[in-house]
Amino acid sequence: MESLGESLIALLKVFGYSWTMNKERFLIVWIALLTVLSVLGGAWAVAEMLPRELLIIYSGNSLGELKPCGCAKEEDQGGFERRMTFFKRFAANAENTLFVDTGDSFKEPTRQGKIKARYIMQAMSRLNYDAVVPGDKDLVYGEAFLEQKKSIPWLLSNLEMKNFHPARTRIRHLGNGLKVALLAVADPDLFYSVTHSGARVTNPEETVRALVKNLQESETPDLIILLAHTKREKALPLLELEGVDVVINGHIEKETDNIDMTPVKKDGKVFVQPGPRGQKIGELKVRIDSVGRKSFDQHIVRLDSNIKLDPEMIEWYEEYNREVEDLFFASLEARKNQNTEKRVYATEQACETCHSDEHEVWSKSRHSRAYETLSRVNKAFDPECLKCHVTGLDQPGGFISEVDTPKLQNVQCEVCHGPGLDHASNPQPGFGENARQACKLCHVKNHSPRFDFSKYWPKIEH
Repeated sequence: MESLGESLIALLKVFGYSWTMNKERFLIVWIALLTVLSVLGGAWAVAEMLPRELLIIYSGNSLGELKPCGCAKEEDQGGFERRMTFFKRFAANAENTLFVDTGDSFKEPTRQGKIKARYIMQAMSRLNYDAVVPGDKDLVYGEAFLEQKKSIPWLLSNLEMKNFHPARTRIRHLGNGLKVALLAVADPDLFYSVTHSGARVTNPEETVRALVKNLQESETPDLIILLAHTKREKALPLLELEGVDVVINGHIEKETDNIDMTPVKKDGKVFVQPGPRGQKIGELKVRIDSVGRKSFDQHIVRLDSNIKLDPEMIEWYEEYNREVEDLFFASLEARKNQNTEKRVYATEQACETCHSDEHEVWSKSRHSRAYETLSRVNKAFDPECLKCHVTGLDQPGGFISEVDTPKLQNVQCEVCHGPGLDHASNPQPGFGENARQACKLCHVKNHSPRFDFSKYWPKIEH
């Protein structure tokens, strides 16, 4: 220790320090310095050995649902107003959080559907995702429609298109020092239509193998996440691919399809899926220890009424409503011109003449107040809602507007039994016997999840 003290004194002399100080005092300083360095070195070593964590928030399968319709409390989940609130919860740890979406944000192509698609892309851009997969349903309005929203971090590794150019890989450097690579593949069978326009789809497995090899050589990521857009049974084998740590898959054919959201863990890897219609979003916590071993903790979050609506997105939805209302009134004259055929609906007032008892049952039911419920929530201009709250929307002689066809408001007798003007003029037995089939048109899972004809029929039996 004496030689160490002398070395320190000699070093201090080099830097011009006078060495009239007590040797013992120098020794005390030197020992304290060594102790501090030892403690710091140990702390650094411990820090390097501690596991590092990241959180992956994953969504998908929105299928054109900007906001739950509110027809049934059980289905009052999802919507972009709640999604934004939920995402903002992670702002404090955003540097170690990834946000991804597996696609199918849109639905079938309609005029209103295209307006929805535009607003969905606005929302996806505001949500600041790290990667968004364009699903097969997202191409219903063409490649150029997606390409115009360059602020969305599109990602698709095995599909090359002429007018839309998503990234093939994305790299994210996290605040804790982890490097994460993201890839995305889609089922070629789902993109059959776009291949006719010159798009080229490559084999998903071969694409992943090639990209993983290249990433491991050039980027050496700590974690490789593969987003997939295919059926569950086709996506699960992707977990076997060397180098892939996490597979997040999303795709459903219909909004009423069930999704198995149970995680599959195998050999230090994990497979997960988000819920349908944006109602349920996944949280996947990934922990990586000092030797690269990975562990996972997953759970699903219901975006229900416990999550408040984001003020910014409330205004966004109001803007959408105004645009749909403008569309409704702009197309009013066209609907009038198309609806010039003779009357076919008798209206509930004519039915009452001969079926007073049945009419009384109907007048006490919710069917008789169906239009009022839309007016109360300011949706009496929305065609997607109107079709199940009026009589004969988009049908010859059917509902046009509350001004033009006020007597066809509500779910009247003829919604179930069929247009009855001829029957009212010349009653014949057997009319409207297949009324039960009409229930299935509106009492679907999304709007009426508890519907059971045997239980609902007694409420309106007539």
